[in-house]
Amino acid sequence: MDIEEFFGEQFHQWRERFRYYEMAITELESDLGIIDLDWQTRLGYSPIEHVKTRMKTLPSIIRKMNQKGLPLEVEALWDNIYDVAGVRIVTSFRDDIYAILEHLKKRDDLQIDEIKDYIEHPKLSGYRSLHLIVRTKVYLAERVIWVPAEIQIRTLAMDFWAATEHKLQYKYQHVVPEASKLELIEAAKMADALDTQMGRIREQILMK
Repeated sequence: MDIEEFFGEQFHQWRERFRYYEMAITELESDLGIIDLDWQTRLGYSPIEHVKTRMKTLPSIIRKMNQKGLPLEVEALWDNIYDVAGVRIVTSFRDDIYAILEHLKKRDDLQIDEIKDYIEHPKLSGYRSLHLIVRTKVYLAERVIWVPAEIQIRTLAMDFWAATEHKLQYKYQHVVPEASKLELIEAAKMADALDTQMGRIREQILMK
């Protein structure tokens, strides 16, 4: 079915909100690029290794709204689904994750509504990452809006594990064999041990 036909009279409202999410991603990506450049200039080092962005697909949004029992209305999306716009910040070291968090807390163009720390409290699967539900300030031509978005912050090791686990989930259509699940948990522990070791080496070098 054509998207415009699917949403009917609400089509233009949905399109407008999706533009807002796209603006939020552009705003966050630009802000992080400036932060990265500033840190590099002042300190000679930036905790940001790289930044990835994504927009949740329409089928994924509809599936999530159905799971939550929400009506397929644009206001229900805006008020209840906060990860349509997503930004992932990847760092080299675990400590850098929390350094970035502390910086984001101080910004007046960003509101942090919720923090989910899956590093201190990893998921049963072994998944580790810091998730923030935020609202970012977007300047339109005639007004200012605050757009909800999700920011994930993780190390290179966490990102490698998460990306590989995601691919395996799709390969097995989300039914991963039990033996493989156990190996994934062990792999997550090894990735965490690598982060710990690299952090320790970093501290030893900085102390000299």
